[in-house]
Amino acid sequence: MKKSTQRLLTATLVGSAGFLLGGYITFQGSTMNYHKASRKQRDIDFDDRDPWVLEKQWYQAQKREARQIITADGLTLQAVLLRQAQATTKVAILAHGYHHSLEQMAPYAKLFFDLGYNVLVPDARGHGDSEGHTIGFGWLDRRDYVQWAQLMTREFGSQATLLLFGISMGAATVMAASGEADLPVTVKAVIEDSGFSSVAKEVSYRLRTHYKIPQYPFFPLMALFAKGQAGYSYYQGNILKQLARSHTPTLFIHGGEDGYVPPRAFHVLYKTAPMRKMAYFVPQADHIEAYQVNRARYEAVLRQFLTRLNLL
Repeated sequence: MKKSTQRLLTATLVGSAGFLLGGYITFQGSTMNYHKASRKQRDIDFDDRDPWVLEKQWYQAQKREARQIITADGLTLQAVLLRQAQATTKVAILAHGYHHSLEQMAPYAKLFFDLGYNVLVPDARGHGDSEGHTIGFGWLDRRDYVQWAQLMTREFGSQATLLLFGISMGAATVMAASGEADLPVTVKAVIEDSGFSSVAKEVSYRLRTHYKIPQYPFFPLMALFAKGQAGYSYYQGNILKQLARSHTPTLFIHGGEDGYVPPRAFHVLYKTAPMRKMAYFVPQADHIEAYQVNRARYEAVLRQFLTRLNLL
């Protein structure tokens, strides 16, 4: 073999190995969570400068009942239930975002609690106190939220009123769950804030914009590793297709300055949605900041949506 050919072959092998290693490292960083117990992810460190300090203090002062489910793939997932002092069969089931935990949902837990709902706040698979290290990006989680809804239906009865609410990855979760055929009929509404339309599109978008890594060849390699190690393909995670199957009334919320999930996802989702629907778009809000930008307006929109459905 000529030396030039040997050098070319060596360079090709080294380059391929580098791409494979880079793809694997990026997959691990984006899809596997080995730091889920960190104080940052648990969102338990805050001070008086935190815009949600009062809500977090309120949450910490509440009596919290433990709930759990065992998923179809054998993971034990944990949640807390905040129960109204006066008995009610209304339950809001909340879904947190990527690399966070149920504590992230303290402001929304108080919001729905003040609206008269019992509030169930799970830790997603691979997050918080729930088992697993694989992040489901809302796709695997959709089945978990069907189970949470089934659990709440058993606990509060077949005449219960449930609603699903999620932010970011949690928003994708509740939209995807709404397209599942066995979602209990007790789920009367879905509210999504800053959700994405596709796992593949969102992971690819974050690869380019956050990590500054070219989509090719890294994204196909990441998808390959996800299929082999995480047990699902990014390409399977079609939130838009799930949404198109849904008949549950849905409120869509998004910020015009969202740098995490591009606002065009909101427009595509809303246009595709076949069910009774309502939109709240906040031009000046970044990712999941619509509530923070104008709390009074956010709460008024939720009240308007739920009142239209006779859920208040």
